[in-house]
Amino acid sequence: MWGLDPTLLQQLNTSLGIAETTYQINIDKAVKSKTTTSAKNAAFVVLKQFLSAYVNLLEGNLLVPDDAIHNMGLRPRHPSAHQPLPIPDEAPVLVAIVGQHHDVTLYVSTLQHGHPTEYLKNGKYAGFILKYLIEGETQWQTVISTQLHYTLIFTDAEEGKYIRLQAAWVNPRMQNGPWSEEVRELIN
Repeated sequence: MWGLDPTLLQQLNTSLGIAETTYQINIDKAVKSKTTTSAKNAAFVVLKQFLSAYVNLLEGNLLVPDDAIHNMGLRPRHPSAHQPLPIPDEAPVLVAIVGQHHDVTLYVSTLQHGHPTEYLKNGKYAGFILKYLIEGETQWQTVISTQLHYTLIFTDAEEGKYIRLQAAWVNPRMQNGPWSEEVRELIN
């Protein structure tokens, strides 16, 4: 009814499920450890980042009524929330750093003097959307980050496969601009 993106709803459900599972494991005194606490904290950081971006999407969606925003306990809309927001017109620069434990950390930036500027925060962007395709799969997966970096963690079964990655800036309504050049990396 509100025209919400099914992929983002799936990402929300996945993030909520991981956060709930890690929380339940961590409150069990028989198995609680530094590892379970770290896993729980990491899951809640990912959930918080996603919710931060998702709240902007709900607020900017003209199909979501003001009373629904209020009933969800979200901050009230800014008076200019229904004003058109420019869609980013530049593509980010995407840099991937492959870790040694099935993780790939991605940094997005703008070009400044011909070089990527990792920590340049542009106020007109809410963050970026990342899409990736693992070798052997046919459907691209997407995630949204409100930071300038994002770490993907893969399973042992995905080790040795190539991953294709692209990113695009998003405005506060999660409308994306042009996609970056494709980056291809090997999962270690």
